[in-house]
Amino acid sequence: MFIEVLLLIIVVTITHLLLTSRTSINKLNSVSLGWSLIILIYNALFLLLYNKGLNFQIYSSYNWLLESNILNWGDILITVDGISLFFITLSILLTPICIIMSWNAIDNLKKEFLISLFIILLLLIGVFSIMDIIGFYILFEAILIPMFLIIGIWGSREEKVKAAFYFFFYTLIGSLLMLLCIFKLYSLTGTTNYINLVTIELPSSIQFWMFLGFFASLSVKIPMIPFHIWLPQAHVEAPVAGSVLLAGILLKLGGYGFLRFGYPLFPIASEHFSPFIIILSLVAIVYASFTTCRQTDIKRLIAYSSVSHMGLVTLAIFCHSKEGVIASIIMMIAHGLVSSGLFMGSAVLYVRHHSRAIRYFRGLVVSMPIFSILTLILILANIGFPLTLNFIAEFLSILTAFNYSKIAGIITCLGALMSTVYALYFYNRVYFGSLSKHLLFSREMLEFEFQAFLPLILLTIILGLFPNIILEFMLPSSLINISL
Repeated sequence: MFIEVLLLIIVVTITHLLLTSRTSINKLNSVSLGWSLIILIYNALFLLLYNKGLNFQIYSSYNWLLESNILNWGDILITVDGISLFFITLSILLTPICIIMSWNAIDNLKKEFLISLFIILLLLIGVFSIMDIIGFYILFEAILIPMFLIIGIWGSREEKVKAAFYFFFYTLIGSLLMLLCIFKLYSLTGTTNYINLVTIELPSSIQFWMFLGFFASLSVKIPMIPFHIWLPQAHVEAPVAGSVLLAGILLKLGGYGFLRFGYPLFPIASEHFSPFIIILSLVAIVYASFTTCRQTDIKRLIAYSSVSHMGLVTLAIFCHSKEGVIASIIMMIAHGLVSSGLFMGSAVLYVRHHSRAIRYFRGLVVSMPIFSILTLILILANIGFPLTLNFIAEFLSILTAFNYSKIAGIITCLGALMSTVYALYFYNRVYFGSLSKHLLFSREMLEFEFQAFLPLILLTIILGLFPNIILEFMLPSSLINISL
């Protein structure tokens, strides 16, 4: 009943917001933050009660389409395991942070904005808990609609509508191939139930085409090169909440899809195409790192660094090893925490100076010392500094690459080196040096901004010191469900 209660609370939250007057901005903020914290507390209680030794837990079965002689779609299963649980938790954690960061940043249509946030949360929990591929596809695509509105309506600059359409059409067109493959799977097997499909061995020729269809959809969502064009554009134009959700959790839908569907459903095809995907991942790691070095916009720089880190995720997944599966999940969690914090930092600067041009800033450590310290911690985490969760993820990813091939390991190390170059150059350029005359009266972080940063930084450090907190939940699921 965990998922059902969670979804019910979110529906109650949306109803409460609908009944609240749109002119009462403070009440809308308070109601949404209060309900999001209730959801977070409920999720934390479930984590404490979760049985770490089991695989799928909290089964619920629903008959979506009535059985008949013409159509028998079968029951839809709602469940959680050690893989989906952390993505659900990350989605729930980022929601109150988005609300806090948007407290004063969003003025127009605040009610609709908050409702969109909770609709995205509702759909994300559905995506990560449903064990039916047609249900996964429907929820996977439904997330596009509120995210399209968030970028297109509440974006920060003139090209926000163009960026929203980039995001919408890139993802939608890629996903149509997955839909065709789902129909073909149903015609061959008579079921869309994930648990049943895992037990069915498809002919290798069918697997190849099915895998390519799923790959086309999921690689756009991650995104992999050359399907990454929409990401920097969407990040630059999105409001802070949009950037946090995009970087923090929506990019992880592709990685989750590869983990859940790639190897378990199409093992032969996954092995066959893994060298090609690993080459694409290595290109993404190096190309995105070099491209990041030449960015002049703070948000665009962080966006391209995300492409590089997601390259590490796909590399780890398609090496098809236990270390790779664990590395990919930890990397997605770590990236969700750190990149969200970095985008929030760019928003803090934009609110004060209405610019994200790197050359505009200099010497911020003088006028904003607390903010500079928090940003330094996030920058160090982003480059995989020891004692952070990113270090565990990058270490395991590089280990996986070397186990697969020495050349792959060396190229991965080059990507890690370049990430250090662009991250420290960015921090040195913006925060050190003599204070720019334009920034003399730059005010320090406000209390609510500090409160939004704190959980991300604490979790990055605590989970970096005690990674077994994640591994204890993950191990049964990652080794059983991924068929290793």
